[in-house]
Amino acid sequence: MAVAGHEEHQVGPHGERRSQTKGAQTRRAILKAAITRFGRDGYRATSVADIARDASVGGTVAYAYFPNKEALFFAAVDKDVAAVIGEAVATVTEITPDLSQWHTTMIYSLVESVERHPLARRLLAGLEPEVTLRVLELPALLELRKACIELLRSGQAHGSVRPDIDPAPVGNGIIYIMLSILMAVTQLGNEAAVSYAPDVVAVLEAALKESAAPGPPGPEAAASR
Repeated sequence: MAVAGHEEHQVGPHGERRSQTKGAQTRRAILKAAITRFGRDGYRATSVADIARDASVGGTVAYAYFPNKEALFFAAVDKDVAAVIGEAVATVTEITPDLSQWHTTMIYSLVESVERHPLARRLLAGLEPEVTLRVLELPALLELRKACIELLRSGQAHGSVRPDIDPAPVGNGIIYIMLSILMAVTQLGNEAAVSYAPDVVAVLEAALKESAAPGPPGPEAAASR
């Protein structure tokens, strides 16, 4: 018997081995339905039966993959937030030609991405206060921290980031700033929050970029000595 969530190998008509992925497909369908339903109706107003119906599976099938409603909710949160973060990191590492501007690109990418992910948006909007802090412990957020720290180190190596900062705490600080922006966007609306984005970028630029060395004094300054 195949264990739920694991692949079972079968022999095809020509003797080849092929993976039985029905369990993985069912799990994905349940998670997709959970993200949509939890994102729309919230944790308390959603039942596992609702999600199973949306996923077109039997009412008890979800329990073969998730032991209870809470486990399903947290798995859905992890997946939806990971998708937001993954899109932002991909934008920076694959699209942005100038990595000295990665923080600017990442902020705007996160803001755009969260609009496409209903459950992540619900958490950031503070509509699930019991689990909002869980966002800080998500594996995807740890990966975002790592990516941020590596980008800072890369910037230091290429001279676009000040060499006198420690990438680890500064990277963590940038992540918290980005989370604050996302919360502001979801709670105040895009127009109100994004209007402050250039100011946030200016703060990051001032904190990360090395100040230009002062030039020689002008003739007026020299004459006054």
